[in-house]
Amino acid sequence: MKKITLIIVLVLLTVTAKLETKVNFIQHFVKSFTEETTSPLTYEQNHQELLEAIILVETRGDSTKVGDGGKAVGILQIHPIMVREVNNCAEKLSIEKKFTYEDRKSKTKSIEMFWIWAKCHHKDSSDEKIARNWNGGPNGHKYKSTKHYWNKVQAELKELELYAENK
Repeated sequence: MKKITLIIVLVLLTVTAKLETKVNFIQHFVKSFTEETTSPLTYEQNHQELLEAIILVETRGDSTKVGDGGKAVGILQIHPIMVREVNNCAEKLSIEKKFTYEDRKSKTKSIEMFWIWAKCHHKDSSDEKIARNWNGGPNGHKYKSTKHYWNKVQAELKELELYAENK
């Protein structure tokens, strides 16, 4: 009985340690775009956990990942068409930035691209619509195929919430 209890405790400690490491790693990059403030929350602060969950679903925080036959690159699995769209959005939002395909490999630049895209297209959207469109394109929220992606994002959001509660 003592062995079983010890094994359960060790498993729980291992799972908790892995979750803490994963969450701290992601939060380190995401929080660099938000500041502590007493004023109303910024767009980034309102959607910080969503971005963290999307990163966890996409790559578990691994900026070296390449997917979708070589088209999706970096921490957020950004396709070339998304880089072009983000550059168009930056211009519309009067943001003097121009991203390259190589920028997808940078955690910081990938996160910056996500925020520009989200502010351009999802100023008042729900987390579900943002996530499903990130996965499925401009009409992604309408596709059955992105519902599974949203379920994964929700699971990560719940895990992040549990982590925050137990901190």
